[in-house]
Amino acid sequence: MSFASRLGSLTRELIEASAPSLHETQTRSHERLSDAVLRKLKSHTFLQTNHFEVENALLGLDERFRVNNRDELADALLERLRGLQSYPSRWYPEILHLFLKLSDQPTFKSDVRDLELLETKADTATANLRWEDIAKEDGWDEDIALWRSIDFSDESDDEAFEQDSTGESEATSLVGDGEQGSRAAESYVIQPEDTSTFKKVQASQKWRSTMASEESLRQTKKVAVSEVQVIRDILFMLQGLDCTLFSRVGVAVPYFQLENMEWEPFRAMMHSFSDYGTHLRTLRHFVGERQDVPHLQAFQDCISDRLRQLDLHISDLQRQLTAPTTDVVLSLVKTKTELVPWLDPLFSLAEIVSKIESEPQPNPFRYLELVFDESCLAQLSGKSGLFEFFARIFAECFRVYLRPIRLWMDEGKLLSASDLFFVAEASSPTPLGKTWKDRYHLRKAPDGALHAPTFLRTAVGNIYNAGKNIVVLKLLGKHDATISSKQRVEPPLDYDAICPAGQELVPFSELFDTAFDRWIQSKYRATSTILRSSLFEDWSLSPTLDTLHEVYLMSNGSTAAAFSEGIFGKLDELMTDWSDRYALTAAAQDCFAAIVDPGRLTVCVEPTQQRLHPIMCRNSVRTILSGIRVDYRLPWPLQMGLTATSLEHYQSLFTILLQFKRATYALHKPKILDNYWTDHDNWNVTAVLYSTRIKLLWFCTTVQTYLTTLVLTPLDSQLRRDLASATDMDELIAAHDRALKAMVDQACLGSRLTPIRDCMLDVLDLALKLERIRSGVTDTIDDVEANKPYQERLADIKMEVDRQVRFIWSGLRSVARATSDAHSTKWDMLADMLQAGDVDEQQTSV
Repeated sequence: MSFASRLGSLTRELIEASAPSLHETQTRSHERLSDAVLRKLKSHTFLQTNHFEVENALLGLDERFRVNNRDELADALLERLRGLQSYPSRWYPEILHLFLKLSDQPTFKSDVRDLELLETKADTATANLRWEDIAKEDGWDEDIALWRSIDFSDESDDEAFEQDSTGESEATSLVGDGEQGSRAAESYVIQPEDTSTFKKVQASQKWRSTMASEESLRQTKKVAVSEVQVIRDILFMLQGLDCTLFSRVGVAVPYFQLENMEWEPFRAMMHSFSDYGTHLRTLRHFVGERQDVPHLQAFQDCISDRLRQLDLHISDLQRQLTAPTTDVVLSLVKTKTELVPWLDPLFSLAEIVSKIESEPQPNPFRYLELVFDESCLAQLSGKSGLFEFFARIFAECFRVYLRPIRLWMDEGKLLSASDLFFVAEASSPTPLGKTWKDRYHLRKAPDGALHAPTFLRTAVGNIYNAGKNIVVLKLLGKHDATISSKQRVEPPLDYDAICPAGQELVPFSELFDTAFDRWIQSKYRATSTILRSSLFEDWSLSPTLDTLHEVYLMSNGSTAAAFSEGIFGKLDELMTDWSDRYALTAAAQDCFAAIVDPGRLTVCVEPTQQRLHPIMCRNSVRTILSGIRVDYRLPWPLQMGLTATSLEHYQSLFTILLQFKRATYALHKPKILDNYWTDHDNWNVTAVLYSTRIKLLWFCTTVQTYLTTLVLTPLDSQLRRDLASATDMDELIAAHDRALKAMVDQACLGSRLTPIRDCMLDVLDLALKLERIRSGVTDTIDDVEANKPYQERLADIKMEVDRQVRFIWSGLRSVARATSDAHSTKWDMLADMLQAGDVDEQQTSV
């Protein structure tokens, strides 16, 4: 039979078995359903089960059994998997995969005793062969004569028969089943030859059934107990077993007293053991609870291992007492002395567990913090044994908590639906240029603290950046280089690596920080170096900075003058189309043709500034020039390093430089030789004009010289050095932002110097006004000024310039003296430069 026909018949049988009512009542629907299922089965695209995945799933199930203290279940699973290998078959992966899919929490719902139901039992039980059954089968069960005893006496056979028939002979009479059974049971009783040992055992345990009366409870007399029995019950209680001297919760029963010890010291000693037992019971209860967090499971495993070691030690003590090989001194005090080194660490460990359970909403890593703090405290107290106990527990548990950190730092991945790690991904899509800043963030607790253990606070930044390095390198196509850098073996983080020999006096916190930083740097330094090299070499970070300085900071004077004077000429001619963004962009690209990529440069004017009257645009540097926006579109990898804030600082510096160039351009328009002969006609008025113009020129050139030589050039050189020494992305971003922030502050663009900056702009507006007065341009907007005489208007400008300049340098000096940062020195130098050019002030002081 072909496979297709077999599949069709099997499909119909499956439908009939699944829906018998449909087969019986709706034949047509049954046929349609069978055809649909058959087509689905024929066109399925599922491949054969991957036996490697099934094997990994079974290994993971074995590990889960052992973590949850189900070793017997894990051993049974391994035993049957090994047995299955003796009977190979190609369908085993599919069968095991089906079993795995059908399983429902096997760790907690499986019982090893259920395996007994799978054992093959004999079809018929072997019955015991009895004479009664044989008699029934042969038919002589009712033959009484067969059971007669033969009397070999001298009496005749008739008398013997009569005696037997009357039942006078007890030896041959038939008895009932009950009587025969009791007689048979007595026959099995064996009388011991020596009862002294049994009586000694009964006498030694008699105290367990003796309860003190109420009167004796009020007195000091209690039930006397031997020392060996006290030690026996104490050891049982510490192992979590039931005993007489302690209740089920570990409380000492007050009815008993050691026969050779007074009540008060005995009660104190029993209470001390009771405290130990209560704390051990807390640990055993915690170990028995279900935990879903992996590193809490590791903590449970550590406690289970320490409890197991304690039980083994107690078993050794019991073996020494029950089967001593040498002379043993039976002493309760000695037993306590031997147990205290084992019990004290567990006592402190139970205090940690109790503290965690008492907190309303503890963090999942709270126990790590407490174990870490306890290790530090034990080291400071000089308790070397307790310190090693907690330090080893911390190292074992931290190794499990390290798994999401390793996954993040090695592969740039986060565990799905995990709130345990302190790094989280943004829920909304993030542009590529904001990958470094906005795609991932650090989790915060409701109180604002970082969602991470306190001992990791100093290393969180490097861990956070290491994962982001991997993510960015994947986007840049540099993941292969990252993989090759990970081939190096990472440093260990076990107890021996954290606490090396010879470093016992170094604080544990410093030892851990050193070891953990060494582990982080083995992963972080390589990826940071690759990312930094990619930005500088593949994406031309240094040439891009040169472009930004040429465009925004006007480092190339000729190109900056060509671009700005084109705008100033249109403003002076009152051209309404001067703000056309296409014309401004084309002019800027032509002027800055030597930069890296002129096509990325665009210039526009803010919409609010485009609606201003042309005369207002011509008359003020404050209004229109602050609305000119220069935008150089950076590649997305460089956008991560050159942030939007720093680009805003670039725009602020561009605006102030353009405003000073505007005033200087207006002051340089008139030539002295052009009016050489006409100036003699009214020399007094002309002298006022030239003195005012000279002072304005001095002010503009002084401030521009200050910005160029004392602010922009030194900070640019420092920026290049900082970028060259930056080891990671954060240092690169911080160096650039720090340099731009310093440029803005030293250029008097900070919030503290807002009044002084406004005065500077007023002085620049006075320069434009002076040029209009000199050239005879009449403003229809300012009619009051237009009606004043020429000489009076010049005198007003000169007076206003003197007042504003004096306010600027005096204000700079006052602010410099009031502050003590690095910028104050630069402001003081600018004040000195401006005061040196204030001739009127010098003459007044003289």
